[in-house]
Amino acid sequence: MKAKYLVLIGLFAATMVACSRDEESLFDKPAAVRAQEAIDNACDVLTAAENGWEMAYFPNLETYVANSKTSSKGYNMVLKFNKNGNVSVTAKNNTTTSNKIMTDTASTWAVKSDYGPILTFDTYNDVFHAFSDPGNDGAGMLGDYEFLILKATPELVLLKGKKHSAYSVMRPMKTTDLAAYYAACEKMQKMLFGNNNIVTLNHDNQKMYLYNGSEGQFLSAAYGSPLVAETTTYHPVCTTADGVIVSVGFGEDVHDHIFLYDSIKGELKSEAGAVMNAGNLNTLFGAYFTDNALGWAVDPASIAAVPTFLDQVNTIANDTKKQSNIKLIGYGFKQSLNMYEGGNFVTVQFAYKKNGKGKEQTVKASWTVNLTIDENGIVVSDIVPFDDNTNRWIMSAPAIQEIADALIGSFCAQPSEANLFNAAMGMYLEGEKTLMVSGSTKVQM
Repeated sequence: MKAKYLVLIGLFAATMVACSRDEESLFDKPAAVRAQEAIDNACDVLTAAENGWEMAYFPNLETYVANSKTSSKGYNMVLKFNKNGNVSVTAKNNTTTSNKIMTDTASTWAVKSDYGPILTFDTYNDVFHAFSDPGNDGAGMLGDYEFLILKATPELVLLKGKKHSAYSVMRPMKTTDLAAYYAACEKMQKMLFGNNNIVTLNHDNQKMYLYNGSEGQFLSAAYGSPLVAETTTYHPVCTTADGVIVSVGFGEDVHDHIFLYDSIKGELKSEAGAVMNAGNLNTLFGAYFTDNALGWAVDPASIAAVPTFLDQVNTIANDTKKQSNIKLIGYGFKQSLNMYEGGNFVTVQFAYKKNGKGKEQTVKASWTVNLTIDENGIVVSDIVPFDDNTNRWIMSAPAIQEIADALIGSFCAQPSEANLFNAAMGMYLEGEKTLMVSGSTKVQM
């Protein structure tokens, strides 16, 4: 019996030795040593950046709600980590600093081990902890101040919030001029999303629309479809001086978080190959301007019949002694909102004062139109007066029909040369004639 026990003990000891050797050959170093090396590497990387780090900070991954303190959008911060344990944090945003540059240099930082290296801001920082302060409601803005360090290189630090799981990205600052840095971020924001345009995302041979970038969070819609309130994904976004960074990426590669702007091509491109741009402008036109909540207007100067029409209205509105103030307010296209079941409409809107006196009279005349849109172009046909009011104006001022007829034809959407990315800003329709299209998403019709 004793011999058996001795054999078993020997086998157990041999197994333990074997496991120990396998672990040593697999990891090369004990866990404690590896953990300390990861901490040391992170500290070295963080303190080595001469100008500090620009951080695209995402407090959380809550679904976007307009004006909500807890909505997850990106914030530009600048951090300088010192070897003595102090950290300087600067921010400029409407949420926590009243859109003024604010810096706090009096707090500390550390890298600790907790199933991997953890970056922690372990004493209160007026700038950074404003997002994690629980406030009166016990939640505040649901921000993190402790982060799992997923990657730490001299070029990129990728962080994941320990509590709320949002990814944040840090890159070395290229300047020490904080005012210039924030001005560059604001300029890029205005250029990319100045009119809350739609972006076409091309990734892995798939396409989708991204919109709402001006609010700091992309919402998505199926490519080629009108925008809808229901979305399948949302992507918190932070605009930087050279592009955008998203917290929730569009692929497995960490670089898919970062999209750099190419001013020549007018697109944002990630290192992993995903591209954001205006996409096919005809398809974009269909989604952007025929959505139930949007519309577009045509520059009256491009319609030859407008002066004749205004003269006709002037004759109707005035006697021989007075001149009326005739004003063409708008001319354009809008899909029905709620009065009618589907359908597309052309509307001419104008205002006048009878005998140049009294209250201004506003008039809308509408026509139904047949509209077809695909990637090859836009065709408008079959313009028919919609109601008796429109027919009366056609009888009284016939040139109004010529204004509506000016829309008939085949067109291709063209971008403004000034901004290829934000193509809807100044987009125009080009065919036998050119129709200038308003870049606003809230055209008054």
